[in-house]
Amino acid sequence: MERAANKSYALLGGCLLLAGLVFLVYLPALHGGFIFDDDNILTTNPLVRAHDGFWRFWTPWEPELVDYWPVTTSSFWLEWRIWGSDPTGYHLTNILLFAADAILLWWVLRRLRLPGAFAGALLFAAHPVNVQSVAWIAERKNVLSLLFYLAAIGCFLRSGRTRPPGTAAAGRERLWYGLSLGAFVLAMLSKGSVAILPLVLLGIVAWHRRLAWRDALWSAPYFAVAGGLTLLNMAFQKHGFAAPIRSAGLLERTLEAGATVCFYLAKAVFPAHLVFVYPLWHVAPGNPLWWLPLLAALAVTALLWARPRWRALRFAWLYFVAALVPVLGFADISFMRYTLVADHYQQLALIGVAAALGAAAARWAPRWAVPAAAALLAILTWRQAGIYRDAEALYRATLAANPQCWLADNNLGIAEANSGRTPEARAHFVEALRLNPDYPEANFNLGLIELPRSGPAAAEPYFERAVQFSPRYAMARYYLANTLRALGRSDDALRQYAEAIRLQPDFPQAENNLGTVLAAAGRVGEALPHFAAAVRLDPGFAQAHLNLGYALQAEGRAGEAAEQFTLAARLDPRLANRP
Repeated sequence: MERAANKSYALLGGCLLLAGLVFLVYLPALHGGFIFDDDNILTTNPLVRAHDGFWRFWTPWEPELVDYWPVTTSSFWLEWRIWGSDPTGYHLTNILLFAADAILLWWVLRRLRLPGAFAGALLFAAHPVNVQSVAWIAERKNVLSLLFYLAAIGCFLRSGRTRPPGTAAAGRERLWYGLSLGAFVLAMLSKGSVAILPLVLLGIVAWHRRLAWRDALWSAPYFAVAGGLTLLNMAFQKHGFAAPIRSAGLLERTLEAGATVCFYLAKAVFPAHLVFVYPLWHVAPGNPLWWLPLLAALAVTALLWARPRWRALRFAWLYFVAALVPVLGFADISFMRYTLVADHYQQLALIGVAAALGAAAARWAPRWAVPAAAALLAILTWRQAGIYRDAEALYRATLAANPQCWLADNNLGIAEANSGRTPEARAHFVEALRLNPDYPEANFNLGLIELPRSGPAAAEPYFERAVQFSPRYAMARYYLANTLRALGRSDDALRQYAEAIRLQPDFPQAENNLGTVLAAAGRVGEALPHFAAAVRLDPGFAQAHLNLGYALQAEGRAGEAAEQFTLAARLDPRLANRP
């Protein structure tokens, strides 16, 4: 009895230690702001604000979806009703989820009966490579999918599938299998990179016994879920881009894969010089140096395969490589426009390294080695989390490490502009375009700077290029239409407004301006439904109510017009004395 109580206390103490460590090292990021795509995913996402957005996140044909991660985006929908636009709450949730990840990892490693299970979980929890996944709010998908991924493995280990063939499964074990499969579905609906789970489960079975035909039966549903949702995710990765994310042949991608494996292994073992956006690689098959990482990876695999006594190390290596398969570059990911490698890509793979180091430490290292290593990693994580305290600090740190990062120049320009430092912002947008003239966001942002500074004629070419390089860029089309209208090109402006509305159906400003251009051309009957759409989409849009009133008045509907004039004056008293 006393032994069981001591074991329970030890388990509770271990969980509290892991959770406390995670919370401590991520304190610098707790009050951090929104960065990069946090706006598209959360703050400006109309589905997050919509009352029915929760359900619309689950329909893959919803036109406003950026990606299909309904579990992740639904969590944002729920939290928006709690935290609103305060980033602290979202950061706290990410930290709590990652603490749960570390505890679940310990549970899984214990179920696998690996030596040094707690050491492996401790090293993983303290590792600075995880900072990007935890401190970046939009990367909620990483820590959330990892939670369900580990839960799926843990439940699978309790399902009895690792026992020899012919062993009957009890009802409770069938329940654990169902829970495992359900957790995997939730993991895939949080982020698709966990699609490697079926291979991981087969590897776990092979670790315990020889694979048999019955393993094809239980694994088939996992592969079906992984395959179907992976195809859906791949379709969304290409959504919204006129051109492929990048063009690269099979040989180039293969060499890149070898370099990627070596890069991530180096960052896992020696996590120094971590960067938000690493320099973009330019793989050159004609350069012998690009062949070395691939040959090294193949040599390690062959060596481990030829040494039966190194079975545990072989399993850890194969897991590490398998977990990287979704991000090796054979399939493109949208972030690969900026860099082919990123810290948040290797979170799953890091588990293999942490578990292997924990097991090795338990057998050969002195007792102080793991606490010392965890303390060093914790210090590095604390420092790395600190650069996520706000967008400006993050992008300045990125440019210090990667001066060629046009993404950081553009985003730092946005931060400067939001702080009222227009000349500095313009300089960063100009530099971003010098590094990448085809960058639509930098063209758009420079157009916004030039519009009040030099007028519509100077801004129009930048908006034009933004639309040229990103035809689905609705906001760029809207501003292009505004400048064309100011330049007297009404017909061109009408086409751009209409296209902006087609791309973004809930765009009240575009509806109102389209109606204004039509009304000015004497086409009041055509303008009226656009004014009506504007006030329907934004009932507080005073100018649209006023314009709708004028249109109704011109159509002889004086009573309805008076209602709109009254509404406009109530929303904006300055409109009370209408001409």
